[in-house]
Amino acid sequence: MKTLILLTILSVTAACGAPGGSGTGGGSGSTGGGTGSMGGGTGSMGGGAGNMGGGAGAMGWREIAPPDPFSSSSNYVYGVYCTAADKCVVAAGTGSSRGGGVYALGASAWGELLVDGDYEDGPLSGISGSLGDFGFLGFVPSRTGVVARVTSSGVIVSATGDITTKANWTAVKTGTVTGGNFGLNATLTLQSAADNDWVFVNNNGYVYSATQAPSASTTWTRLWAPTSNPPVPADFVAQYTADKTLCDWDISTTAQPFPSQSFWAAQDLSVLIHPAYGLNQNSWREINNKETEFGAVKAGVCISTDKGLHFYFKELPENLQVSSPGPFGVTCLDKDTCFAFNGTQSQANSYIYASTNASMGKTSTWTKATLPSGFATSTDIQIAALFFAPDKTHGWAVGNNNRKPLLLRTTDAGRTWVDISGQVAALADSDLVNGFALDKDRIWVVGRYGFVGTTGSAQN
Repeated sequence: MKTLILLTILSVTAACGAPGGSGTGGGSGSTGGGTGSMGGGTGSMGGGAGNMGGGAGAMGWREIAPPDPFSSSSNYVYGVYCTAADKCVVAAGTGSSRGGGVYALGASAWGELLVDGDYEDGPLSGISGSLGDFGFLGFVPSRTGVVARVTSSGVIVSATGDITTKANWTAVKTGTVTGGNFGLNATLTLQSAADNDWVFVNNNGYVYSATQAPSASTTWTRLWAPTSNPPVPADFVAQYTADKTLCDWDISTTAQPFPSQSFWAAQDLSVLIHPAYGLNQNSWREINNKETEFGAVKAGVCISTDKGLHFYFKELPENLQVSSPGPFGVTCLDKDTCFAFNGTQSQANSYIYASTNASMGKTSTWTKATLPSGFATSTDIQIAALFFAPDKTHGWAVGNNNRKPLLLRTTDAGRTWVDISGQVAALADSDLVNGFALDKDRIWVVGRYGFVGTTGSAQN
């Protein structure tokens, strides 16, 4: 059995009734039911945002300095999303003096607080029924808009139209769970193939389905959680005994809020994917001491092509000498173009795999990318997220190298990656955790200390 590596997790996302792990991901369709007011003393956060980071970085990089309280060492910007160069939002984690929030982001300063995660001032606690401050872990586009992933899955926060307009953001109760509850677990993903066909995944480690949009009256049914007790589906053991290609891994990990991409769902639900043998993940075999009977655990990905009813295992040929050889995260550009990546500090296991036929599930093919020299043997590398321009050719990976900002770039669709961390070294003091590309030149990266960096000339 692999050795577990413990990471500090946000207290508000502590798993309640978890079947074996926790993690992150993202995405949503339109939400139903009554909406909550986004009020609560917001105002503009642009004034007094500070200088532009003490000078520009290399290659046209500059910092958009955060307002208080998001500049302290305990605070992160976990996500950024743009629909145009002047239509951006950032997702901020919980701070020491207030909750997190969704903020508009201007060209040179943070803008209005659009969704307030503060317990005293914001509406989310009352809607979700959970006490405490709320943080926001990023954004994922859906069939009808964009969702902000919240550290409590009792509430769904989403926007349609102009995402920088406060009135376009709404919050609704997620609903109830047949035979249980969501607990204080962060949202991983929410997608809908149609108005009556929804899938929701959270840190509780289950895949849920519903026949209506999230609302106080929505009832969710558990579809898949092989390591829960009892497992879901109820006859999982019999199914797995008959078909060893089924995936028996947790659908999430306890590395919350990292990685930022631990679960991906297509907007039409045609492909759902998550890591296997990743950091702090368990398999049904491990939990039940069945490794000898059913085979040794292996690094790979778990892929569903039937809307979460079944997940099948695809092995990645990784060295099993480290304790967590499986992918740290997964992300896709479409249902076929997918990436699985690893890089966990204290272990020499950094890699990126790419697939161009992920929708083939257990028969899909995955090719290992070329990383900068020394990455595969370094114990200082952490890769937190990958993101690409719409052309699917130009992409970036962010993380940290011995707690210093890490930024990689690819110009060949992810086959080879080069280290361009020096471009942001003068601006960012620590981890980068996520990013967004409007096109191949205009990109944003975000991270610790409330860092937001941007450039309009990435290919220069």
